[in-house]
Amino acid sequence: MKKTKAELKSMANEISTQYGCFLNVTEVGKVLGISRETARKLVSNLSCAEVGNTNKYYIYDVLKFVYK
Repeated sequence: MKKTKAELKSMANEISTQYGCFLNVTEVGKVLGISRETARKLVSNLSCAEVGNTNKYYIYDVLKFVYK
């Protein structure tokens, strides 16, 4: 289901109020309502920021990938 840029930004803003702008795999799974393993497969092709030992994914990139 394709979304406009405005819809994606609105969704990202709403999610970022609870989780912040960057999410780890577990948080991506919680937000999208999928398992951690499915979330890991989903974000495997997205660029990430390494924070300590954790990979963080920009929420807008995740939403853009899901709703392209």
